[in-house]
Amino acid sequence: MTEQLEWDTDTGEVFEDFVFTDPDIGIDLEALAAGAAESVRAAINNRSNNTERSQQQQNFMLGVSNLGHCKQYAKLMLEQTPFSDERDKTPAFFGSIAGEAIEKQLKIEHPGWNIQGEGFFKLPSGGGIDGHWDIVIPDSEGVSWEEWQANSKAIAEQEALRDAGEEWEYIEPVYMQGVWDLKSKDKLAVIKKMGPSRQQIYQIHAYTSAAIDAGLLDPSKPIVIMDVYFDRSGHELVPHGVAHLYNPDVIGFIDEWVNDVIYAVKHQIDAEREMPRDWCWSWCEYATICRGLDTDVSGLIRDPEKVAAVEAYKEGLDLVREGEAKKKAAKPILEGTNGSTGSHNVRYTWINPSEYAVARKGYFKLTVTPVPKPKPAKRKPRAKKVSE
Repeated sequence: MTEQLEWDTDTGEVFEDFVFTDPDIGIDLEALAAGAAESVRAAINNRSNNTERSQQQQNFMLGVSNLGHCKQYAKLMLEQTPFSDERDKTPAFFGSIAGEAIEKQLKIEHPGWNIQGEGFFKLPSGGGIDGHWDIVIPDSEGVSWEEWQANSKAIAEQEALRDAGEEWEYIEPVYMQGVWDLKSKDKLAVIKKMGPSRQQIYQIHAYTSAAIDAGLLDPSKPIVIMDVYFDRSGHELVPHGVAHLYNPDVIGFIDEWVNDVIYAVKHQIDAEREMPRDWCWSWCEYATICRGLDTDVSGLIRDPEKVAAVEAYKEGLDLVREGEAKKKAAKPILEGTNGSTGSHNVRYTWINPSEYAVARKGYFKLTVTPVPKPKPAKRKPRAKKVSE
C-alpha cells in the first residue's frame, strides 16, 4: 500500500516521511517526474524553435536582430552554414512569452499604437532586411516635448494628492512619437550599469528607419527610441528604460557593418569575430566550427598528477557553482525573514555601504575551464501515430 501522508495542522505542511518509491508496487516516482520535466523542457525548446525569428535563423536569413552582433556569425549565416552547436532556448522562451503579453496589454490601453508591425529596413548602399518591431508610437499619437512635460507634471501633482489621501483625478499619460523595443533580462543590475549594446542600438535604429519609410513617424520632429528592459525572474518589479533620439548617422554605421560581412562572403575570408570567446562557447550556435580549439593557452599537460589535480579543481568549481545557484534560488524567498528552523538561525539585516581605499598586492590567478565541445545533435520530436 502507498504510504498515507499526515499533515501538520499548525503549519499546513506534509511531514517528512514522504517516500518517492513504493517498494510494494515498484514504481519509481522520481523517474516519472524526471521524464515529465524533460518533456516540458523539450516542448519549451521546440516551441522556441518554431517562432518566426527562429525559423528565420534556420532558413539562414539575416535578421534585424543580427545587425551589430558578430560579423563572422552573420557571414556564416549568409553562407547557409549549418549550426554546429545546440543552445537551450528556455530563457528566450519565457522572455518572448512575457513580451507578447505586455504588448497585448499595451495595445488594449493604446489602440492607436502600432504593435508587432512589419517593415522593411532599406540599406543606403542597396538592398534591405525585413523586420518586425515591438512598438511604434506613430506621429499621429505623439505629442511634443513641451506637452509631455506638462502632462507628466499634472500626473505627478494628482498622484501626490492620492498619496496624501485627498481627492485626486486620473490623468491619461501621453507620449512622444517613437519606437520601443522590449528586452527581457534575468535581473537588471548589469543593464542599468552598461546600457544597451551596439546590437540593440543598431536594431532599434533599423526599426525606426523602417517605420519612417512606412509613414508612421515624422522625421522632421524628434523621434524617441526606447529600449525597455523587464526582469523575467520577477525579482525587480520596475522595468528599466533607456531612451535615445533617433540619429540617421547610425544607419550609415549599420550599412558599413553589413558591407563588411558581404565583402567577407564574396572573398571567402573570415569576418571579424566580435564577441568574446567565452560568450561564444556559452551561447553561439557556431561556436565549434568558428572557434574550434581557438584559445590563448598552448602545450599539452601529460603529468598524471597534474591531470588529476585539474579534474579535482574542476569538481570543486562545479560544487561552488551548484552551491551559488542554490543560494541564489533561496535568497528571494527568505527576504525579510528572521527566526529559527530549529537547526538554523536566520537573520535578515541591512549592512551600511562603505568604501575602502587600499592597495592590493599582485598575485597569481589560477583558471581552469573545460575545453569546449559541440553540443549533441538536437533530438527531433517523434511523429505522432495516426489511428486508422
